[in-house]
Amino acid sequence: MEYMVMLGFALAIILPLWLYVNSSLGATKGELDMTYARVAVNKVKDAADSVYIQGPPASIYLEIDMPDNIESTSVSGREVQINLQTAGGISQIYAVTLANLTGGLPTRSGRVRVLVKAEASCLALQNCVNVTE
Repeated sequence: MEYMVMLGFALAIILPLWLYVNSSLGATKGELDMTYARVAVNKVKDAADSVYIQGPPASIYLEIDMPDNIESTSVSGREVQINLQTAGGISQIYAVTLANLTGGLPTRSGRVRVLVKAEASCLALQNCVNVTE
């Protein structure tokens, strides 16, 4: 009987502690994904601006870490965007570049290699930057 009471007290202490740690871990994971997305978007933006200023045939290879829970990515117009699925819904992380952009970013998580290349003409656009995997 005494063991049952001790086990009850131990569970009463451990269960709330475990719930707190689990929720804190989830919030930290979400913040880490947002940071990865911001860094990835800003790296692509900086590289696109750099090759755009240099002009064709300038190019840069980037190694970027894509976060987990990517809903979608977009590289068009003058905007690089990653949409993340978070606890609060969809979060949009984006950056605006100097150049018109074409191409795209992968939606898989992990480290990816991306080519950012200035091109003389992309479709109807003049002097744009192509972002491809």
